[in-house]
Amino acid sequence: MKTKNYLNLGLILAVLFSMSIMGCQKETEKIQPTSDNGQINSGLKATATGLIVTAGTIVNGTYKPGVVLTTANTVTLKVTVTAIGTYNIVTSAVNGYSFSKSGSFTATGTQLITLAGAGTPAATGLNTFTVTFGTTASFAVVVVSPDPIVMSSCGTGYTYYEVANHATQKVWLDRNLGATRVGTAANDYLSYGSLYQWGRLADNHQCITWASAIFGTPVNGVTTVTSSTNTPANALFVKTMASPWDWRVPQNNSLWQGVSGINNPCPAGFRVPTSAEFIAEIATWTTKNPAGAFGSSLKWVEAGYRDFPDGQIYGPGSEGDYWSSTASSTKATIMYFSSVGAYTADDYRAAAFSVRCIKN
Repeated sequence: MKTKNYLNLGLILAVLFSMSIMGCQKETEKIQPTSDNGQINSGLKATATGLIVTAGTIVNGTYKPGVVLTTANTVTLKVTVTAIGTYNIVTSAVNGYSFSKSGSFTATGTQLITLAGAGTPAATGLNTFTVTFGTTASFAVVVVSPDPIVMSSCGTGYTYYEVANHATQKVWLDRNLGATRVGTAANDYLSYGSLYQWGRLADNHQCITWASAIFGTPVNGVTTVTSSTNTPANALFVKTMASPWDWRVPQNNSLWQGVSGINNPCPAGFRVPTSAEFIAEIATWTTKNPAGAFGSSLKWVEAGYRDFPDGQIYGPGSEGDYWSSTASSTKATIMYFSSVGAYTADDYRAAAFSVRCIKN
């Protein structure tokens, strides 16, 4: 009997020892050591080597506090691979979220990899992430407010939201002033919105009824009577064939200058962008044409313009024209894009173009 008891006790001790070894192994698997090239191994032996090309980083998706990241929230890195093998690249965690990607490089040279976002941003603001693959780089993500921005014009209430360009770190309205929705295509006429003469209030001269991608009708008529004050006496479009080709004579270069500027048509905390801000925006487009403009996170559209000699609408569905706040001699600067290119240029202030507001 004693022999049997000893055997049972030995079996019990062996089982306990085996369980202890397994527990230690499991705990060891949880450790994520860093390899020599800066990658997090996380159970995957990271053997690839290379470096990050910081100029190739692209942040995708919209980020709002309290909203869980989805498959649209990614960051694309350009890397130069010097040795093939496995990789497991993980960014720092900031404001409740991070980005990561595991896989294998099967060839050397410059390549793009897309890291998936995970987590939930906790607060609005600018978040800076670091990531290591041979070298350490950083990139910025802008978390925007989820709150609606409501304004009324042309007898209609419009609801806007914030959207960011992560490359410039600027926050804009997500659509043109007077647009009922964010563009679904470059020629989506429901996203065209209003056409403003430079420096004027939203006094209903800007109101357009869009019937299609290429046809719109001004709600109000025209006049040849210019205004000597910052507030015209009516809601008519001022057409002119005389210098300085402005609705206001004498001209006033102080209109639309900042959030507290005279006649600022934007909601509180927003203003008409400067020429320099448009130049920075165009620089982030993958192509300098309507496809590149619409491919931006800001979804720029081709609403065309209303010309100053006759008050007629030209170019919808083929070009985008947006006023800046920058006065230039007797003219003002616009952002322009069409199939021939994208750039800033000066135009007469009596012409009417789209307005997209930027956060101050």
